[in-house]
Amino acid sequence: MRLMHEIARSLGAEELSSRLRCTVTDGGAYFQNVKRILEFNSSAVVLLGKGGRVRVEGEGLTLGKCFGGDVAVLGGVKKVERVE
Repeated sequence: MRLMHEIARSLGAEELSSRLRCTVTDGGAYFQNVKRILEFNSSAVVLLGKGGRVRVEGEGLTLGKCFGGDVAVLGGVKKVERVE
């Protein structure tokens, strides 16, 4: 789990709540415990999770799996951050 924290910190996501889980890979990011997608376009996605809102920024973003509280954001993810 320490590796995931290091990856998240390097992408600016160290403030993410432990309730909204995030895994970042070369092909995008995978989120668990998402309640709703608040915003979506090719450069930004805003997700509402159990611990608050998260903004994903990048290039060529698309949505992959969106089911049962899981959301896959595919594409060139550059930044993941908690927003107020």
